[in-house]
Amino acid sequence: MTEPQETESQETEPQETESREDGPVVPAGRATLVVLIVLGLLAVLRAPAMVHTGEGMRPGITRTLVLGAARPLTRVARPLRLDRPDRWLGLAFGHSATTSATTSELARAARQLPPGSDPRQPRPVPPLRVSTAGNPLRTLITGDSLTEALGPAITSVAGGALWTRTQTRYGTGLVRPDYFDWAAQARTQGAERNLELVIVTMGGNDGQGIALPDGTAVPAGSPGWVAEYQRRVEVVMRIWTGAGRRHLLWLGLPPARSHRLDGYFVQLDAAAAAAAASVPGATYLDLRHWLSREGGYSDYLSADDGRTVLARSRDGVHLTLDGARIAAAHVLDAIRSIADRPR
Repeated sequence: MTEPQETESQETEPQETESREDGPVVPAGRATLVVLIVLGLLAVLRAPAMVHTGEGMRPGITRTLVLGAARPLTRVARPLRLDRPDRWLGLAFGHSATTSATTSELARAARQLPPGSDPRQPRPVPPLRVSTAGNPLRTLITGDSLTEALGPAITSVAGGALWTRTQTRYGTGLVRPDYFDWAAQARTQGAERNLELVIVTMGGNDGQGIALPDGTAVPAGSPGWVAEYQRRVEVVMRIWTGAGRRHLLWLGLPPARSHRLDGYFVQLDAAAAAAAASVPGATYLDLRHWLSREGGYSDYLSADDGRTVLARSRDGVHLTLDGARIAAAHVLDAIRSIADRPR
């Protein structure tokens, strides 16, 4: 009934003034600033959750942008304990995770295993039988996103000599068992009946610090970081091999375009090679010679037929299908070499 009165009356200013008081107008610039401040606070308070989400994404620009923003925020939020409200909110809604960087099976087992030692009596490893198209080796190919191209390439190059299944876990590694515990995953995979060979490649996401069970943060690239990583590789190797009941082939990382990341990869590869030397049934294969030019990064490499192919993805870490085929040929050679070892 008030709108007709406003229309009929010429003296509407008092009524219009009252209407404005009921709904004050906020300048657009101020509203935008408030929204940006709220989003900024949410980003800081929920930075660990953003990292968790980003690490589970497929490789690509979205994952790069999310992690590029979230990881620096996490490094600020954790020392200042700004992530506590997010943890309290999770507890309030019943999201109390039982696995953390310090309580995971991988972290606990690694602490109990000094590098290079075998807590059990070594057992003779049964020889890897010669694989044929009529009786292929039952093979699991697993690891981080590097397996996305390597799995199909190994299957294709094997030409029926391997019965393969590929399990890719994007954004995972051994430094963040709070996100994904590879020890628990390896135990599940190792329980598969009749599995004869496991091919593993991972480490592309592991160029970051490690949290020890006592809460100590070990910075990436430090001697303690390498030693802890070797322990963790050894833990999962022993699980996958079933303490020597089956064979494991661990593939080294391809060179990275980033010099800093490549430096980490060299250290991770050295740790994996040392771990394999102390685990019955484990073999380490260094692929750097075939996936580089004189040991350094190159987008283009020479294929076995002499062609020059684009071997690396745009991110400077992953392999293209052509690059994966180059690696796969040498993986098959390594498998044959393991089968040809003296009985």
